[in-house]
Amino acid sequence: MKRLGDVLLTHILPTRPVFTTREVADLAGSSMAVVSRHLGVLARRGVLTRITRGIWAQPRHPDFSPYAAVPLILAGGRRPRSRRQSGYISLLSALSLRGLISQIPRILSVVATKWLPILRTPIGIYEFHQLEARLIGGFEPFGQLGNLDVATAEKALFDTIYFSTRKGRRFSNLPEIELPRTFRVREVEMWIARIRYGRLRSAVAQRWRILLDRVRPASRRSTMHLA
Repeated sequence: MKRLGDVLLTHILPTRPVFTTREVADLAGSSMAVVSRHLGVLARRGVLTRITRGIWAQPRHPDFSPYAAVPLILAGGRRPRSRRQSGYISLLSALSLRGLISQIPRILSVVATKWLPILRTPIGIYEFHQLEARLIGGFEPFGQLGNLDVATAEKALFDTIYFSTRKGRRFSNLPEIELPRTFRVREVEMWIARIRYGRLRSAVAQRWRILLDRVRPASRRSTMHLA
């Protein structure tokens, strides 16, 4: 138990605002069951917060962000094998982080290659949107979040328009949006051209034209209604 305590105090708590039971167990050479019980005690004392099975957070850590849990959630509580993994922060969350909308969304939106149910946790609500592998991309490290992968402004807007055409018409009404002068229109159109199915590609292209007609890369703001 001393070894476990030393690992937590030396390697985990000072440097990792979000971590897994498995990480601690591997470093301490302890069983998952022993580590889980110990972390549970710390959670009851208010030192840690259990996000979901096998994933823990330190909300008072100076580097903490609810977004930091995304790679671990996608990896099922294991350490991600690669930063370029199966999902990234996008949609309204990325539009907010990239400064295209001023609102801070209540739900943390993630685009991934696999479907996952909505995850409600003490640190936030995570919603996962499945996208085919050929449309996964267009993200880059976002330094303010510890270099987590966040969609570029263009890809976040493409993803939002794309899902607004799908069943349920999510995101058909966007909040006030501003395209920066550096916004690359051709990048959105490149992603549209990669859509496999013709009818879907046409629907996304139509909604993109509606949006572009109302908001050009400038300082002008407008509420978008993608009919």
